[in-house]
Amino acid sequence: MDGRVAPAAMPRRVLFYTVNGKGFGHLMRALAIAGALRRAAPDARILFATSCEDPGVIWREGFHYVKMLAPEAQEAHGRGRERHRQLAERMVRATLAAFRPHVLVVDSFAYGSVGELRRFLGGPWRRVLVSNLFLLQRDVDRYRESVGHYDVVVFPFDAAEAAGHPALVDLSRPAVFAGPIAGITRDGLLPRDVARAMLGLPADGPIVLLAAGGGGGASVVPVLARMAAAIPLVPETGFALLEPPLARELPPIPWDADVRVVRRVPIAPCLAAFDAAVTTAGMNSAAELMVAGLPMVWLPLGSPSHDQGRNVARWTARGIGCRPAGPDAAALAAAIRHVLDPATAAAMRAAMAGAAGAGAAGAGAAGDGAARAAAAILGLEPRPEAEDPDEATVEGGSDARRDAEDR
Repeated sequence: MDGRVAPAAMPRRVLFYTVNGKGFGHLMRALAIAGALRRAAPDARILFATSCEDPGVIWREGFHYVKMLAPEAQEAHGRGRERHRQLAERMVRATLAAFRPHVLVVDSFAYGSVGELRRFLGGPWRRVLVSNLFLLQRDVDRYRESVGHYDVVVFPFDAAEAAGHPALVDLSRPAVFAGPIAGITRDGLLPRDVARAMLGLPADGPIVLLAAGGGGGASVVPVLARMAAAIPLVPETGFALLEPPLARELPPIPWDADVRVVRRVPIAPCLAAFDAAVTTAGMNSAAELMVAGLPMVWLPLGSPSHDQGRNVARWTARGIGCRPAGPDAAALAAAIRHVLDPATAAAMRAAMAGAAGAGAAGAGAAGDGAARAAAAILGLEPRPEAEDPDEATVEGGSDARRDAEDR
């Protein structure tokens, strides 16, 4: 057996729906799952519907997509929330009616960004919710109600990380704790020399990756400025800045002349090119850094990415990465030298390997989180009525019920 699923047993059409505003995280996690699904079931038909403003990465990864409205378009168009929802809802309806998925996979936002998915959660397709840890910190009752519209909930973290949380007590739907979901496995990393050549980096010497996530929001600017201020204090080290893909242009920050700018998304296959990273703390980029075993200095973003501080607290408690001792450039420079120290780097790599092993054991399956999430999707039996639904069955339930839900 090669791990593939027989065509008769697998969902043939899978639609991934991701809401992305100023970051890339939700889309990159969905791409990781889609890649694992494609490896397990090569004949599956996969389509993305995403609000990400730079969806070209989907094409580069070998998938097709429908571009949806980003949440920020509501303010830009000046038509108000309800008009924005109506337009987004019509786009969703058209996509579902034309593609006719057997499975709808939604990342994080059960109803979409403005409720545009609500009418379609009773349609003739199985529904999978990939639910981030930060959602559990919000309205518990609303969260539990939203989960009830899905067949399976996939959590991209280990069960121990949310043990005892009231949102998960007697959850009404089956849950899969997949563990961290990364777009790469260790076997998929390019050799160091190949990765450096591909990125145009020097063959020799230590190089630290500077990564600030998607970069579409104002909160990334002080993080980049802090990185730039520390670089001259570590002259013996090379640096490569991963250009934030959603930034229309880099902010006017005086970067050192030796800092190389890397324009490659996804960067994950090339992570062996680096010796360490200074990075923000989104769950997906962090998962990839941990797979690659890169010691890291955490610089979590502020509002609206409130979850990043909590992420760092969990990881540093397990010996994974460190935070600078203070807000100044000297403290960041000291932290960079600390993670480049061979003994520190070895200890952090051991902590990452231990966390990955515990995650796989806790999930009850071998492999990475993306593979476990894909297995959960492929384990769903398609509904017969999903084979050829007409326009009338794209929305589930009566008009009266849907009207009541909207209110």
